[in-house]
Amino acid sequence: MECSEPGAIRDEELLAYLAGEKVRPFVEQHIARCQRCAAQLADYERIELVLTSKLFRFDCPPSHVLGEYQLGMLSKELTAAVDNHLSLCSLCSAEVATLAEFLENDQARTEPVAVPGIPVQTSSPNNNHSSVPSAKSVLDHLQNTANAGVRRIIATLLPPQPRLAYQRDTTQVGLWPRSYSAEDVSISIQVEREASRRDTLQLIGFVTRQHEALQSLQGTQVQLIPQDVSHAAMPFTQHIDELGNFVFSSIAPATYALELQFPWSTIVVDQLPVTLQD
Repeated sequence: MECSEPGAIRDEELLAYLAGEKVRPFVEQHIARCQRCAAQLADYERIELVLTSKLFRFDCPPSHVLGEYQLGMLSKELTAAVDNHLSLCSLCSAEVATLAEFLENDQARTEPVAVPGIPVQTSSPNNNHSSVPSAKSVLDHLQNTANAGVRRIIATLLPPQPRLAYQRDTTQVGLWPRSYSAEDVSISIQVEREASRRDTLQLIGFVTRQHEALQSLQGTQVQLIPQDVSHAAMPFTQHIDELGNFVFSSIAPATYALELQFPWSTIVVDQLPVTLQD
């Protein structure tokens, strides 16, 4: 397909129009009547969405690290690193401020909460954090109650797709990428080594559902839960973006469970070995 008026507008003007910058009135008029330039603009928009989803806050600490920072649970070195990041990042600063406000107003941290089946633990004057386990027990209990009526579906690992001879990489056969299926939901998972830190990994997922647009999955919570005893910790939490992607960064090699918490069911990828062969 050729432009209806070749040379009438430049690629730079298309990009400027996409960015919301001021352009010649003719540019908008031309896009409205030229299928080729309208399609090119749509391609640029898709590329921008992909880059935004991949790079948005790519160098920010995970939410659980910001939470541990606010609770004073990080080492001195990590605390200093987060301090430095907060001085440069308004988004993380806002997230920490919101968390601080929530914790300050959270009555569960300062007053015993009576929940059937959970003993109330009174605070000790010598332990400022004694109410935190009680609050966590309450939240866990309420979460379990809420999830009691939600189906849990174990995803099935699909056989790897055949690869052409010139594509084969014997060091990664049987590891990544992996594809899973659970009813009408498909999940593709890739694990890569992070460029900035060779001792941590990045898990990238892509989710689709039959007869559903990718945007309908946006906002679905995804949890990565350590299953190794040596890595017992709070789960990592992310959300599916408008393109069906989710990314967990700066994770240690270990065995995890991956949970996709849809309104109609929770899909579980159990015993997920997040590791790479050297």
